Amino acid sequence: MRDAAIARRFAKAFIAAAIEAKSVEQYGQELADASSAFKAGPELYKFLLNPMYKLTERMALLDKVSGALGLSSPVKRLLSILVENRAIRLLEQVSSAYSRLADEISGRLRATVKAPFDLSADALEEIKDRLKAATGREAVLSFEKDENLLGGLVVRIDNTIIDGSLKRQLEFMKEKILEGVV
Repeated sequence: MRDAAIARRFAKAFIAAAIEAKSVEQYGQELADASSAFKAGPELYKFLLNPMYKLTERMALLDKVSGALGLSSPVKRLLSILVENRAIRLLEQVSSAYSRLADEISGRLRATVKAPFDLSADALEEIKDRLKAATGREAVLSFEKDENLLGGLVVRIDNTIIDGSLKRQLEFMKEKILEGVV
């Protein structure tokens, strides 16, 4: 919990700078790219967190990684601050918190759709349209195939789950039948 709060503070401060620079989307993408690079190479975290290496050595590696990823100066500076504060391990959480804040600012919501089979582009577009009509916000969908579902859909928006799966409907019917029998 403490790490999540720290990550949110970094994200809030960084998004304030991004808003001022009118680069919310650009910085968000760069932050996501950096997070992906670090996730793909966990040895980067180990080196950058290892106090056996001088801070100048760790910063030199960070500069090389930032250059290879083509990161802007503000994103490089954020990563430097994370390294200096030994908080670089929170990069993925900072990126995720930043993304949520950027979505709020731009009026988007992120939703995950699960179904037991692949959905067509038209079906996903229909779900997007219905979510927009229900929430008044633009929906960004991600799709997951879940073969454990018997049929129907499960849509997750943050901590809200809309379970329209056949499995859940059958469980609900079972509960109602047992309530009536007992």
